[in-house]
Amino acid sequence: MIFVSSTSPEATVTRDIEAHGLEMQWAPSIRAAVDLLNSTREKTVIVTQLALPDGNWRDLVARVGCLAIPIPMVLVTSAITAELWWDALECGIDDILPGDLIASRLCKLLQGN
Repeated sequence: MIFVSSTSPEATVTRDIEAHGLEMQWAPSIRAAVDLLNSTREKTVIVTQLALPDGNWRDLVARVGCLAIPIPMVLVTSAITAELWWDALECGIDDILPGDLIASRLCKLLQGN
């Protein structure tokens, strides 16, 4: 799993993810996330916040789309609205998680690949 955020994930989130058998790598920017994707051969899911230091979640979706590799993407935000849901689904986001990550949902996304 690649967690894309301007700040590193909280220790409790990291422990929860690892307790579910997932490996998490933190990418502080879109560029860093793309670099990690290019270097990994494992099944991967990208978890991102709305705003990133070098763009936003839409920019990340576009950059990952250019790689021509199907990668599930999850948006993490506490401000979920119907408009955001529609926009995210149309752009290719697979799920939106409110606030804290829910590791079991991420595991399901990885198993579906």
